[in-house]
Amino acid sequence: MLHWRKEYFETLRDLARAARTVPEWADYATFCELQERGLRKNALKILDHFASSLSAKAFPDRRLFVSWLLQELDGREGRHLAIPQPLQIRLVEPTLLEWTLEEPECYEPHLWLGGYDRIRRAHALAPKNERVIRKLIVGILSRVGHSTHELPAGYLGEPNNDLVELKEAESLLCGLSNADDRALLFVDISEERNLILEYLRNQKL
Repeated sequence: MLHWRKEYFETLRDLARAARTVPEWADYATFCELQERGLRKNALKILDHFASSLSAKAFPDRRLFVSWLLQELDGREGRHLAIPQPLQIRLVEPTLLEWTLEEPECYEPHLWLGGYDRIRRAHALAPKNERVIRKLIVGILSRVGHSTHELPAGYLGEPNNDLVELKEAESLLCGLSNADDRALLFVDISEERNLILEYLRNQKL
């Protein structure tokens, strides 16, 4: 076992252990166990059977599994091992898209589909949800980071608009209960703001 992949394997073991408690998810548990042992070819065969079986089930059954899986993986290493492309394409993404139609006022599928606009939608539907708030702050930082990443050579966005977004991100921090999270994100926001303000000062010289 490679040391640098330790957290990946821990994720797979935890998923396998939890999936074993649901008889209908036994094949997914086996898939995770085989992945953890490095038996990828055998694992993908089991996963193919599981994806085919679950894809044929009713939407509530598929939603239950997808919601559980994505909540378990949120913030953990090894997502690409737990959700390889075949599972993403055949089960996870179609279920999330169907979910947005079946329950248009539910924030969760938008959260897991990701992307700035989807996260914005999730926040509009669940403005006090901490997971949503954190992802929105990170999304804002990512957008602003794209604007500033070529400084001092050039600015790729509209600095004043980015300052407004950073102000919003800072105001969202109060919605996070974890003090360490707030502190780390505040530092990131401050660093981006300082880059923009320095750029604007240089433009006036």
